Amino acid sequence: MSPSLRPFARTIPQASTQAQDDPPTPGAVIAGVLLFLRRNPLRIALVALAVTAPLLALGYFLRQYSATAVIMVDPRAAKITQNSGVLANIGQDFNAIESIVQIAKSDGFMGAVVDKLELTHDSYFAGKGTTEEALRQSTIEKLASKLIVSRRGTTYVIDVTVSSPSPEKSAKVANAAAQVIVDDQARLRIGASEMTAKEIEGRLSQLRDRANRAEEAAADLKAKLKITDAGQGSTLLERRIYELNQQLVLAGARTAEARARYELLRKAGASAGDNLPQTVQSTVLSALRSEYARLSRQAADQATVLGPRHPEVASLQAQIGDVRRQIGAEIGRMMASARTEYLEAEQREATLSSQLRSAQAESGQLGPELVKLSELDREAKAERAVYEELLNRQRQLAQVKGLEPSDIRIVSPALPPTKTTPPMMVIFGGAAGIGLVTGLLYAFIREWRHNTLKTASQAKRLGGVEVLGCAPLLPPAKDEEKGFVLDITPWIADLCAELGPVAGGENGVVIMIASARRGEGRSTVAVNMAAFLAQGGDRVLLIEADRPPNVKRPRYGLLDVLDTGEDLNRALIEQPADGYTLLPYGGRTIDSQTSIGGLMSGMTLRATLKLARKWFDVVIIDGPPALEAPHARFLAAQADHTVFLVEWDKTSSADANLALDRLDLREATAFYNKADAARLRLYDPEQSRQMTNLGDEMAHAA
Repeated sequence: MSPSLRPFARTIPQASTQAQDDPPTPGAVIAGVLLFLRRNPLRIALVALAVTAPLLALGYFLRQYSATAVIMVDPRAAKITQNSGVLANIGQDFNAIESIVQIAKSDGFMGAVVDKLELTHDSYFAGKGTTEEALRQSTIEKLASKLIVSRRGTTYVIDVTVSSPSPEKSAKVANAAAQVIVDDQARLRIGASEMTAKEIEGRLSQLRDRANRAEEAAADLKAKLKITDAGQGSTLLERRIYELNQQLVLAGARTAEARARYELLRKAGASAGDNLPQTVQSTVLSALRSEYARLSRQAADQATVLGPRHPEVASLQAQIGDVRRQIGAEIGRMMASARTEYLEAEQREATLSSQLRSAQAESGQLGPELVKLSELDREAKAERAVYEELLNRQRQLAQVKGLEPSDIRIVSPALPPTKTTPPMMVIFGGAAGIGLVTGLLYAFIREWRHNTLKTASQAKRLGGVEVLGCAPLLPPAKDEEKGFVLDITPWIADLCAELGPVAGGENGVVIMIASARRGEGRSTVAVNMAAFLAQGGDRVLLIEADRPPNVKRPRYGLLDVLDTGEDLNRALIEQPADGYTLLPYGGRTIDSQTSIGGLMSGMTLRATLKLARKWFDVVIIDGPPALEAPHARFLAAQADHTVFLVEWDKTSSADANLALDRLDLREATAFYNKADAARLRLYDPEQSRQMTNLGDEMAHAA
């Protein structure tokens, strides 16, 4: 039994813990991360070093040099001739550029590069295979894993990148692959033009024969019909009919005009010289009329001055008469001329009309044959047009061959790189990063798998239990007469204050000390609580509900009272040094066939505890381990409070969960025991500091 324990009235201040339902603050998260790093610095460093070293060695021996050749697809079309080749430039079609990139990733393209550089005999790119075809295919697959053809965003730039252990080899293969892309596009355009020219050449002979046959058929028909071309797509007969028709129309117009002139002169007569219209007057007639008018005015003037019988007036009258006769003669001549002209026009019109009727009759007889001739002419012209068009296209392709500039070219050939890809510093940083992450992950998994309880927050996650204290791992204090006991009263003060009896209560309080398994310090806590409460003035009964270790001859105690139903007072043992009363486990009256669970669950237990409540202020039950004694739940059911004891960093959360489920508690209070203060500082610094301070105060008080 423990020695006398000095009262220690100080209450342990609780470490501030985050509520379970509240999300952790950023400060709490950072503090948790820092504590995690402080707990595992050596472990993280060793694992990180173990991972980083081989990664660095691997990165050094497998280092790669990447060389890039840049290809430009120029959307600007340079025109040297008006006529282009068969295939136009790529232009601004983004899909066409992307198609070039995808084609460059095909096995056919890779095979062309392999064949061009003879990579099947290269020490690095050569694959494996028992046959030439298998070796070539394996080399193609390896080259495909080392050659990257990509487009820069949505630009017209294509990158051809090759990686290998040799800078010179990377540049050589990259330039060769880029050149194959450019050559393929050039061959595609030139080949299309050449193929088209050959196809045209094969067609030309056929088209020439067909055009000749069509023209010969038309010529034969013309010869048979005695038809002569008049040019502009018409025959001589058609041209004659057309011209006769035009001449007849003109002749009719002239005849009508001559007839109108003649009729006008005839109706006017010889005395109508002054009244003739201007259209039928002549120069001579106009001159005579002017002379007639002059003489008439002069005669009138002279007659007025000299008189009508004057010789000069008579002379003038004679001249006027002579001019009048000349006018009449001129009008007669004009009438004869108009009649002659009319008759000639009428005769010409009749002649043209007769010729036109004759030509039309001849054309009517040749009508069906002319239709056939027109069809033959159209067929011959169509065949000749197709032939001439293809002939011109063939000559154009022959002339522009090699003159059209390519719109795809290498603008920046690959140069042997001087740095690895990625650089060694990046490889070192990546290896160190992977090593550090691996070390952190290893430490995290190790802590996660080592799921022992160490902090108040972990205990709360078991089911909302409240942690009311933490006792340190103390060195054993030996006493030759009374064995050894640990004095942890400074660390259970808060627990006693929380669960102790309420002043003025009629019945005492029953407190059970439970744990998951043996060896977690239930008896030590129970004895210290009993002594602490007894020294505070309470009447305390400590019941041993589990068999104490190393007891050869059991005392008369709890099991005997439950078995025989005898007086409880007989089994009580006073502990004057500590101030509490002890009810030992007992077992003198029972045998090996007696069921401990049956005794603990019977009516006698409830009656015994009811009597103990009346006699004592506090009844503390030192219960059995919940995972090893099924009757622990019956004892817990009779207790007002249950203190679930957790051995720090030894009791697993799985055992604690299972034990709490078996105890079937409505509520429980957790208490950490045997905590390592130095290690607890790495999990809960505040709790460790408080626990250490209490130990220092206890040592100072002693």
